[in-house]
Amino acid sequence: MKMKHTRHPAMRIVAPTLLTIGLAACGGGETSAAPNTNPCTSLAGQTIAGATIQRATTVAASGGIGEYCRVEGSVRPGFNFEVHLPTQWNNKLVQNGGGGWDGVLQLVPQPSISSYVRVASNGGHVGDPLDASWALNNTQAKNDFGYLSAHTTLGVAKELVRRRYGRDAQRHYFQGCSNGGREALIAASRYPGDYDGILAIMPAVSFTELFQAFIRNAQAYSAPGAAINAAKARTIANAVVARCDANDGLQDGIVGQPWACNFDPGSLQCTGADNDSCLTAPQVATARTIYSEYRSPGGTLIYPGWSPGGEDIGWPTWIGNPPTRPLGDQFTFADGLVRYWLTSNPGYNTLANFSPANFQPQIAAAAATLDASPNLTTFFAQGRKLVLAHGTHDWAISYKSSVKYFVEAGVMSGGDAVRDANMELFLLPGVQHCGGGVGAFYLDYFDATVQWVETGARPSSRNLSVFALNTSGQISMTRPLCRFPTFARYIGGNPLVASSFVCSPT
Repeated sequence: MKMKHTRHPAMRIVAPTLLTIGLAACGGGETSAAPNTNPCTSLAGQTIAGATIQRATTVAASGGIGEYCRVEGSVRPGFNFEVHLPTQWNNKLVQNGGGGWDGVLQLVPQPSISSYVRVASNGGHVGDPLDASWALNNTQAKNDFGYLSAHTTLGVAKELVRRRYGRDAQRHYFQGCSNGGREALIAASRYPGDYDGILAIMPAVSFTELFQAFIRNAQAYSAPGAAINAAKARTIANAVVARCDANDGLQDGIVGQPWACNFDPGSLQCTGADNDSCLTAPQVATARTIYSEYRSPGGTLIYPGWSPGGEDIGWPTWIGNPPTRPLGDQFTFADGLVRYWLTSNPGYNTLANFSPANFQPQIAAAAATLDASPNLTTFFAQGRKLVLAHGTHDWAISYKSSVKYFVEAGVMSGGDAVRDANMELFLLPGVQHCGGGVGAFYLDYFDATVQWVETGARPSSRNLSVFALNTSGQISMTRPLCRFPTFARYIGGNPLVASSFVCSPT
């Protein structure tokens, strides 16, 4: 697959399509018409829960989306939000997370959630999701982005619901990928009473730990002769498939068990002249660095590293593709954290000078604002449900960070049995960040979350399948959705259908 650089859409804003697409629309909940006593346009100009409503416009039904009232407002200058209030309402609310550094507001209704009240904000500030300059000396904006924006916006949305319908929503949900997944986990840990069910896809659990690993990768890439271009990334990806594809019982171009892939990039070291089918010694060292755990000089784990697989798709965008693009989006995001959060110095040379050991107090302060805690004791005690899913070829955020979070949630929240009664983790082989890649990704994850909350049917009990689409938009293959720590093992039959696999212990 030929790649060209583009700012990753999932980091800019999480499209609800990625999270709610399925073979059937989300159901549940009795729908009813909004009361005529409080028409849509009457909401404009009001101050509601401390927020100013700038516009309230009726949007006609179209394309499978029912008529709704589009409400646009702001909590404070730069902190914008949008709420869609459907005329035919199912008495439920769903809030969407953002992506990257947020800064933009895009709430695109989908037919599957047309009857829900739909909510989103821009994370508390206006800006490009790749640019963190808004955070410079701006404590309020940092707090809004870190942990306040979704909670604050929900408070406004609840009051809008009361004024529009004359009653509260019966259920509240949150869904997000990437930074939106981090926002989901922030909600579960900091505001456990906000949402009945939470869906976190490929979450950036810990910005401070993740971004330190980003800088480590960039510094390795920038060493003399160490950078790896797209052609060599494809060589690595092909070697990984050759080495590890059959571990799940089927050679299909998908590494089904990346955690069991004992691939050493040293096997590709050039024995003659340098060319795109081999790696130089510095390039071997770079690849090993990216795959390895990142630890402090004292041995403390900072980040678990990435597993081999999908380098041809992920590395040119996320890590770099010299000479046209020496460093990718990983460094862009991390550089923003260092210059605008840790040093408050826009001119600081992160690549040349940054060492975590020199900024421990600043990192700790940023972590207190940005990072999601795995202590979900209160969330679980209230019987609320959390669904977590992560692609194993995600080169923005390693799936290992979600595994780490899942394990720590058991330790910190009353034990594995308590966690497993309220939380499930699904790993998606071959899937890149928030979708894409060679694996099967698509599923109505949101409906799976709703069904668990409202019927008690946990996702892993329903024999759900994820599916991939071809270029024509048709289903090209299906795989069983396997709850961690199981994975899809091939048992024979048509390799394109889920029934030919079983969820097997690792």
